[in-house]
Amino acid sequence: MSNCFLGVDYGTGGAKATVIDDTGAVIGFAFEEYPFFHDQPGWSEHDARNYWDAACRLIHTVISEAGIKAAEVKGIGLSSALPSMVMVDRNHNPVHRAYNLLDKRAVDQVAWIREHIGEDRQYQLSGYPIDDHPSLVNLLWEKKHRPQEYRKIHKVLTIDGFIALKLTGRATVHYSGAAFYGVAYDLRNRRFDQQMLADIGVDPALMPDL
Repeated sequence: MSNCFLGVDYGTGGAKATVIDDTGAVIGFAFEEYPFFHDQPGWSEHDARNYWDAACRLIHTVISEAGIKAAEVKGIGLSSALPSMVMVDRNHNPVHRAYNLLDKRAVDQVAWIREHIGEDRQYQLSGYPIDDHPSLVNLLWEKKHRPQEYRKIHKVLTIDGFIALKLTGRATVHYSGAAFYGVAYDLRNRRFDQQMLADIGVDPALMPDL
């Protein structure tokens, strides 16, 4: 067996990994749960360190189950439930717990965007409803409520973007993942809008490469 492909997918309650061969047959599969944290009503977090720990264990498990060598894996695909948000420092370590798609705490930030930016303006740009709490809305909550930790943030990533960073050393997001940042993501031109980032008070340097 010479060409195999590995996929790791992150859901709200756990991660799974799969190995397929070059015919598309599944030759390895594993799943691992990770805990939620609901410290207050509307909050839904994960310990971001669990994402990477799970990836390491799952990858070892499925490669062993498939009966292949790591060198036979020709490509790795990553995906995750969205919106999600992992904030990392310059050493690629999580600054705080990660947000998952069930987190709806940033109601004041949604109201602020409606009043100061305008729901129509942000929707015309991003195509994303702010009531669904996209990542940039949650980032504004962090800026207001955890200013000291906010200053440590080097990049704002999705869950799969965080794993890609650990694997490659590059802070990136795919276009579909970027759409879930909302507010300042230009859906038509597939870029982060510099003016909108300035208007909401977010440093463009925090955004990953597309």
